[in-house]
Amino acid sequence: MSAPEIKGWCPGALNPMLSGDGWLVRLRPRLGRLEVAQARGIATLAARHGSGMIDLSTRANLQLRGVREAEYPALIEGLRVLGLVDDDAMLEARRNILVSPFWCEGDVMQRLAGRLETALAAPDAPALPAKFGFALDCGESPVLGDISADIRLEAVADGLICRADGAERGCSVNEAEAVPAMLDLARWFLASSGAPEGRGRMKRHLAGGATLPPDHRAVPCLQAPPFEPAPGLVAEGALVGLAFGQIDAETFHALAASGPLRLTPWRMLLIEGAAVMPD
Repeated sequence: MSAPEIKGWCPGALNPMLSGDGWLVRLRPRLGRLEVAQARGIATLAARHGSGMIDLSTRANLQLRGVREAEYPALIEGLRVLGLVDDDAMLEARRNILVSPFWCEGDVMQRLAGRLETALAAPDAPALPAKFGFALDCGESPVLGDISADIRLEAVADGLICRADGAERGCSVNEAEAVPAMLDLARWFLASSGAPEGRGRMKRHLAGGATLPPDHRAVPCLQAPPFEPAPGLVAEGALVGLAFGQIDAETFHALAASGPLRLTPWRMLLIEGAAVMPD
């Protein structure tokens, strides 16, 4: 296996970033969810090939710290066996999808996350900047409003709204229209020079004077107070806080004994289905 390509920003599993304690390897689990076996495997790999410290990012990604150069190929092979590595770095970079951790099995967020991921992997998918991301936030009230994303899909009283980050209005869509609308908005961003030199973010683009297409200025978004999460029991399981968003491999392995883990952007893990808080 070839040596990893060192990047100065937006690392991934296939494009790690060099930091003060070694290489940082970022994982983007699908739906932000880890099966018990995957979580335990990550803990074992983090201790064996890195420092044993694991970060939870503000976009609900998992970061393995202190990975040693000589250990990187074995780490990637172990992650590949766990189903946590994309086929190539381009697909990994495109799959920048944040899903509210409060999704339920079979609900619209789960269904649309899979469709959006498939669409972004298609040959004709828009070539978006590396940090450009999507947020699926379709619960009764949005919870990801303060989390970085460029295109948002949210619930409104009579359905769904696709809106650009920084805009108070958007495009009304049904489930079948949602993914095409998000991709159309992404293509508009590129066509309207939102990504000079391959970089750029939606909110900055709008603040600079860009005018959205008329259909993306039609429907007001739901006005909701900022979401303030706290550790404790929720309908989907138990929210467990992580000091400074970090956890050691041993504790991560122990938490996985209680159930599958969902990653959140709030320095918390959600233990799926848990009825009591862990000790």
